[in-house]
Amino acid sequence: MRDLLASPQHLLEYVLDGMVEGLFLLDKDLAIQYMNESAMQIVDGVSRDDDYLGQYFYDYVKVEPIGSEDGRTPYLLECLETGKSVTGVIREYPNGKVVSINVVPIIVEGEDRGLMITMEDITKIVDIEKELDMAFALTLPNSKVEYKMKNTVEYRDEYHPETHQIEITGIIHDGGYRHVVNSLKILSSFAAQGVTKVIGIDKDELVRAIIFHDLGKAQVDLHTGAVVDPKEVFEDGKLHAFRSAELAKHYYHQSDDVIEIIRYHHHGEHELPESFPWRLLPMFRLFQLIDGISAAITRGDVEVSFAVKDSTIYVTERNSRPEYNGSWQCNLYSGERSRVALLNVPQGIVHRSL
Repeated sequence: MRDLLASPQHLLEYVLDGMVEGLFLLDKDLAIQYMNESAMQIVDGVSRDDDYLGQYFYDYVKVEPIGSEDGRTPYLLECLETGKSVTGVIREYPNGKVVSINVVPIIVEGEDRGLMITMEDITKIVDIEKELDMAFALTLPNSKVEYKMKNTVEYRDEYHPETHQIEITGIIHDGGYRHVVNSLKILSSFAAQGVTKVIGIDKDELVRAIIFHDLGKAQVDLHTGAVVDPKEVFEDGKLHAFRSAELAKHYYHQSDDVIEIIRYHHHGEHELPESFPWRLLPMFRLFQLIDGISAAITRGDVEVSFAVKDSTIYVTERNSRPEYNGSWQCNLYSGERSRVALLNVPQGIVHRSL
């Protein structure tokens, strides 16, 4: 061990080869300068004896670049040109492996020297998700609902508090579908903690409201890097909530309670009509809470934990937006919501962005 520690070069090599993630170092021309053992396994088990040094990245890994006539993917090109990292790119390789890729620019003394690429083999996770998706699809009323969910985009963004604008950092092409799945997972976690035993909470009706609540949602077409004012660009949520309620009522014959929750799920309680039944308020509040938590997890790099104690729900959200960051409690009966100290929040189930 002393000999190992006495040789920084050997120590670094052991550390890099011990990583689960694959690591590539490329120069500005996308020629490979280094790859570790995990990277070699990901690209189909090549050995260190292979002469990879100086080879063009895409020729060596035997995968076609996405788009771009000059042979570089938009992601790598974007990283080289902007000097900004690109994370969470999912690609399937010819050997059947599905990989999550992060690209980071290598900048030395202000000069772009190349790229560092890390890869994680997520094939098993994706296979499990596909099986779950197939099972979930069987619960949907018909293929049109699934098609709508999988073709409603959502956007990842970075909030700029000084301008109150957002910068689009990623496009989730099946965002509507992910949002519904995340909402159902959250409801399941709440149910495991006893929330569906509260009088006024109907699990089956909540499931139906979750499935249908965004059927009428329309999204603007934005590109990565766009900086916009969300209040000006995105449609008022009350509009798609109304359309979704009408679609769920006319085509899928949902109950009056489900329709009411869908129709008003973007309204504040002070905006509800007098005709809105009080008995629905606990379920309405729970639905809004689930919808908000799911949106945060689906669209942003956040971590949310929550716990249930009788009719009170405790939520802790770690979010870059100060108005959402912190801990609070919400009583489903009274509607009272207040911030609480983290020490006073019961330990709960944690959900993270994927």
